[in-house]
Order: sequence, then structure tokens, then C-alpha cells
Amino acid sequence: MKIGLISDLHTDVTPLNRAIVPHLIEAVKAAQLDVFVLAGDLARHLVQLSETLNAFQLADLACEKLFVPGNHDIWAIETPDVTSEQKCEIISTLCYECGFHPLMDAPLVKGQIGFCGTIGWYDYSFAPDGYDFSDAQYAEKELMGAVWNDKRYAKWYGTDPVVARRFESELKAQIAAVQGDVSRIVVVTHHVPFQECIRYRGELPWDFFRAFMGSKHLGDICLGEPRVTHVLFGHTHQALDMQIHNLQAICAPVGYLQEEPTVGLQDYATQRLACFEI
Repeated sequence: MKIGLISDLHTDVTPLNRAIVPHLIEAVKAAQLDVFVLAGDLARHLVQLSETLNAFQLADLACEKLFVPGNHDIWAIETPDVTSEQKCEIISTLCYECGFHPLMDAPLVKGQIGFCGTIGWYDYSFAPDGYDFSDAQYAEKELMGAVWNDKRYAKWYGTDPVVARRFESELKAQIAAVQGDVSRIVVVTHHVPFQECIRYRGELPWDFFRAFMGSKHLGDICLGEPRVTHVLFGHTHQALDMQIHNLQAICAPVGYLQEEPTVGLQDYATQRLACFEI
């Protein structure tokens, strides 16, 4: 089975982020995938998110298409009273309409491979060493005049650690539901599951904001199930393919395209699409 991963398209950030979508579709077609995974952060507004999902649907790809939302996707900015939970429900509906399986709703089994997924969240367990910030300071998501925009737009029921535990529990339940029926499990999450995948710089405010990358417990769940062989994620905007104990951790982001890549959009799309076989 050939699997392809991409994340962090951010089609609402720059014209180039929007323009790369057809090139990504061509890259997916050329790769002849069995399963294509989008690991979140397509766009903050539902119209653009829907347009991006639909572009892959209209391409009539021959592969299974899976999606988990990212933190930008669940930003509740359409109306003043919408919550991020409600936006997740809307996104799931859009996924079904555009031919994507929303992994947050339920796992998917294809052959002997189980796919389980969640957006994940953060609980400040990736906070950097060497600083004396309290959990209350991290909860404010502000430092030195810089603001983590989840403070403004992510509207969950509960604190960050409570939200992280909820999504981790749902992922654990998905893994338990499929483990008896498959030989391998691929986990998909937007937030980062392993601290080894976090890049610290030894400077502020950069290191402060690493606390919002993900959670250690998310990774512990994956490491605790021997059938989990691959964990796919986004959020860091840093391409990664590294072994963490008994599994492979892969991140394949597009990131913010402020200027056209020197190789051109098509080659960049092909390079960014991470493909592997099981």
C-alpha cells in the first residue's frame, strides 16, 4: 500500500499557497497512491477550506482520501457565537461531501491497515527547559508583544490540557477499536506527538510558543500500541522523517509561501508530498 502525506497548505495566507493546490493534485496523481492524507491547516474560513477539499474531489483521484483538521481550520471566526466543536462538525460534513474520510469521526480500515486520527492539541508539555514560565502564563498565549492566534480564534469547551486529554482519549478509543482487525496502524494528527520533532532556538519568544506544538501524551499513546508503525502530522512547518523508537514519524508541510520556490511550484509540490509504502 502506497501512502502520501501533505499538510499546512494555508491556502488563505498567500496567492502562492492557493496556486500550489493544482500542482499538489498533479503530484498526487503522479505518485499513484492508494491512500492520500491531508493533515490539517487548509484555511481558516470554511469557503476556502471547502474549495480546497473540493479541488481534490474534482480531480477524481483513484485513492482513498483522509483528513484531520488543524488549529487554523477550527478557528471559530465565521460568526461570534460559533464554537470550535461546532466548526469540527461542519468540517466533517464538508469532508463527506468532498469525498474525504474525516478521521476525527471514525477510524478507517483498508486491507490489513488501520488509519486512526485526531487533530490533537497541546498541554504545555513541550514547554522549553531553562525558563520559569507558569502554566497560567502559557494559557495566556502572549509574550513580548507576540500572540499565538489560538488565543483569539480557538473556542473550545475547556482549558488546553482538558481539550488535549479529550482528543487523546478519542484517539486511544479508535486504536482499541481497530487493533484486533489489522496488522498495522497509521496514526494521523495535526499537532506534534513527539518532543524530538520540536525545534527550539534558545531564544524568546520562539521557544515560549513551542509549548503549543502538541503533547507528550499524544506520542505515548502511539508508542504504547505495537501495531502503530507510522505517525503522520503537521503543524511544525518543518519537513521530518525520523524514527522514534519502534515507529516512523513523518511531517510533510507546504508552509507559508511568501515567494515562489526556486525550483518552481510543481517541483516544490512533488518534493513536499511525502510518500511511503507499507
